[in-house]
Amino acid sequence: MTLIGQLLDRRYRIVQVLGSGAFGQTYLATDTRRPGHPQCVVKQLRPPNNNPTILKTALRLFEQEAEVLEKIGQHDQIPRLLAYFKENNHFYLVEEFIEGHPLSKELISGKPWPEEEVIELLEQILKILVFVHDQGVIHRDISPANLIRRKSNSQLVLIDFGSVKEVSNHLTNNNGQGIRTIATGTPTYMPIEQFQGNPQFNSDIYAAGIIAVQALTGLAAIDLPKLQDPNLARPGELTWHDRTQVSDELQKIIDQMVHHYYGQRYQSALEVIADLRQLTGRSDFSYLPPEPSTLRVPATSSKPQPQQNASKFQPPWFRRQALQLFAGGMLGFLILLGLIRALSQPATEKAEIALNQGIEQLQAGKPEAALKTLNRSVQLDPRNAAAVQQRGNAYYDLGNYDQAITDYTQTIQLNPDGADAYLNRGLILQDQGDLAGAIADYTRVIQLQPQDADAYYQRGLAHLAQGQYQAAIADHTEVIRLQPQEPSAYRARGTARIQAGELQQGMADYTKAIQLKPDNAAAYYDRGRARFHLGDYSGALGDYDRVIKLEPNNGEAYGNRCSTQINLFEHQAAVADCTKAIELAPNPVAYNNRCVAYLNLKQADQAVADCSKAIELAGNDEKAYGNRGLAYSQLGQSDRAISDYTKATELNPNDAEAYSNRAAAYGTLENYNQAINDYIQAIRLKPDYAVAYAGRGNIRVKLGDKAGAISDFQKAGELYLEQGLTGGYKDSQYQIDQLKQK
Repeated sequence: MTLIGQLLDRRYRIVQVLGSGAFGQTYLATDTRRPGHPQCVVKQLRPPNNNPTILKTALRLFEQEAEVLEKIGQHDQIPRLLAYFKENNHFYLVEEFIEGHPLSKELISGKPWPEEEVIELLEQILKILVFVHDQGVIHRDISPANLIRRKSNSQLVLIDFGSVKEVSNHLTNNNGQGIRTIATGTPTYMPIEQFQGNPQFNSDIYAAGIIAVQALTGLAAIDLPKLQDPNLARPGELTWHDRTQVSDELQKIIDQMVHHYYGQRYQSALEVIADLRQLTGRSDFSYLPPEPSTLRVPATSSKPQPQQNASKFQPPWFRRQALQLFAGGMLGFLILLGLIRALSQPATEKAEIALNQGIEQLQAGKPEAALKTLNRSVQLDPRNAAAVQQRGNAYYDLGNYDQAITDYTQTIQLNPDGADAYLNRGLILQDQGDLAGAIADYTRVIQLQPQDADAYYQRGLAHLAQGQYQAAIADHTEVIRLQPQEPSAYRARGTARIQAGELQQGMADYTKAIQLKPDNAAAYYDRGRARFHLGDYSGALGDYDRVIKLEPNNGEAYGNRCSTQINLFEHQAAVADCTKAIELAPNPVAYNNRCVAYLNLKQADQAVADCSKAIELAGNDEKAYGNRGLAYSQLGQSDRAISDYTKATELNPNDAEAYSNRAAAYGTLENYNQAINDYIQAIRLKPDYAVAYAGRGNIRVKLGDKAGAISDFQKAGELYLEQGLTGGYKDSQYQIDQLKQK
């Protein structure tokens, strides 16, 4: 259920969706209790399922981000933690909103930065890292997307502390080695030890160095892996010097920042700053470390199961044809590649046999067995891109999406021209909410295979999720050009067109999808929703009828048909549909809609019961409280009605109907002054609210304010007429005539 417009913690009004992550949704909100209603960021914990292990891990990671921000968020270049609370069995974290743009907007492909600007960029990033690392925290996802250029002062701000690792020098395993964690972060900017789940403080320094290389060379992020040296004598080194003109001193500094082995890398951000200051001749930076504190190491996260797309465009396990073998590892996942190259031919043959067995096991639905077999294949021949990709598919089937991404990334390093690994990685990134990363991967597929309809389709879905509707329309149009008989492409383009305001074109696309596949329940469902929102309730009813005929147990279709029946004044049919929806999947929306239907049937007792159930399931739902208030009013229980209306206004202070309905209840109790006040508030919130004007007119009649009553009825009549409500207009005119005769 969307949170847009809802008031959380009686304070934070949700405005729009900013993005989705592994365990939740991120929203832009306003703080209604602070002067000027400043914006803030609200993160909602929303695990993918009710698996106890996943729930426990998700909550731990969420609390971890809150704890880290509480500790380090006083730094001017780190968002402050504003609140952390639980509401309706959901956890929320509220952070400072940083107005500005991500650094990725400044790193434009083909436009390298001058050396002086890159040095300034590095110093800004490193100064933040000095503070973060001295707090015992490894960020683990230093990337241009997570560095926001603040609009007010052009300073960089480091965001997204959901992937951090806190480190204690005393917490080790029995061998004296630091506890290892599952790899997390943005692959392009991750060093090898982070891929292996063993991040160090200078893993963040490596990422900063890669950003510097990106700025100096003007390369797109997707092309940075090509800088890996394929020479086995120098595994993991970057070959970037010939792509830019830069001083030898800065080359040396950056090379040490991005050294493939963390032991040879700079060990602290302060060391890098010192060398940069020596290079520039400046010495104006000083830092006072914080008091030591006791730190802890949190456990690591798993990733949610990607959602399925209702189309023939297939998830990763369908893209499993063998890839071409590309000589030379791109990222040096194993420094022993040189030795592996010397393996005997029989070992290579054994690797190929294991690969084929692993593929057969995957096709038989045995991912655990396949993983063991494919691990053996990779061990025998680590440079076999096909084996690494198939192992990624096995990890995917097992729900280990981090490791799947790692294997797809390694596949790309081994074979940069293999499109399937890019597509598979893009699908996971998209499901994890990294839309920009997914779009980059799909774009790379299209560059390699311009006729790949799958890549256009998936990129179109990602653009749609970003709100880039024209880009989504263009991508799905390309799919239609390549596969003109593909109904899913028409359906997806129809959705993008509806969102873009191209209503007639969107409806035409839905209709075309249905023509191509007459049993396409999803297309009927989408067209039904579009027709409902356009006010074509009869057309929507026909579409939902068709969905239910094709899918008799589609609870959402019954629920939507219920609300359609209400708008067609078929309230008994609405009760039947909502009842069926509740039988299939009890939910607060169906109970609330059945409450409305019972209200219209004047069955107030049943309405009270249903709205109470909706409140029980949804918690603070102002619509359910408002509707129950109407039911209590029908029962003559004005005090209870006023209590519910009051609750509705507390949950949503902008609910004009709740104020108007409470005013009517106060009028019934002859509390006319309070009634007038509520009508005034309703009109302030909704200036074209004819019902409120008419209601206030009735109260003024009882107060003997004839002139005020006539004025209100005249305004109500004008508004009713403008809105095409002739019955309300006639009632207003009748009241005016009666008053004038007195």
